[in-house]
Amino acid sequence: MSNYTKIKWYRFNIARRIRILEGEALIAELEAIIEDIYNKKLDKMGVFKLQIRELEGMIAEIKEKPKQKGRVYDPFHIPSSGDGRIALFGLSNVGKSTLMNAITNTDVKIGAYLHTTRVAHAGTLEYEDLRIQIVDVPGFLDWKEDWNINRQIVRVARTSDAIMLVIDLSMNIQRQYDFLIKQLEDSRLLVDGESQYKFVIIATKGDLPGTEENFKVVQEVSPFPIIPISIMQEDSLENLKKSLVDQLEIVRV
Repeated sequence: MSNYTKIKWYRFNIARRIRILEGEALIAELEAIIEDIYNKKLDKMGVFKLQIRELEGMIAEIKEKPKQKGRVYDPFHIPSSGDGRIALFGLSNVGKSTLMNAITNTDVKIGAYLHTTRVAHAGTLEYEDLRIQIVDVPGFLDWKEDWNINRQIVRVARTSDAIMLVIDLSMNIQRQYDFLIKQLEDSRLLVDGESQYKFVIIATKGDLPGTEENFKVVQEVSPFPIIPISIMQEDSLENLKKSLVDQLEIVRV
């Protein structure tokens, strides 16, 4: 088995082990995973050294809580800025953070874990003379619908001018679409097909084999505009930037 295959399966098992954990329980499990890597002497391989560093970074992030006098730290509070504000809305691990890094000035941590992003991040998309704020929030976990963070994600969406539904073309389309629409309807961001927000679907990972058929499925199920993209293709990213700005219908003076 190649080192690549080993790390691929090991990362899958990590995601399985930590997917429902939070706080101290999550820290304990991450520390146990690091110990397991050392016990199996996998730390001698470069890819696992990087894995340990990533796990240690996750532990440090969970433990770190900014201290503010007179107020409670809110990891989802992002002050609005720029000429418009767009929220990225999708399931965990569909490529929102990778997309965020590609079209803004940010460097959001990415990884092959469920729920890699744990707080809201904001970046600026610059297009011609406009500055659009893009907000990346943790991905939904569709097997944990009553999770408190799901409600926090919706709260951020309510403060935005537009909501981009990020759908991974390499995954089950109907499952993703149905869950996201249910979240929108349950929170009354979408009522009887009507909304005060602009909705657009960003179809990611369009460069992967077999995604052509899934793109057709997206077209069949969604009444919203669909923008297919590939992080590997610069022209598709430029088209995305223009499309996002156009959706905001900003009046220039």
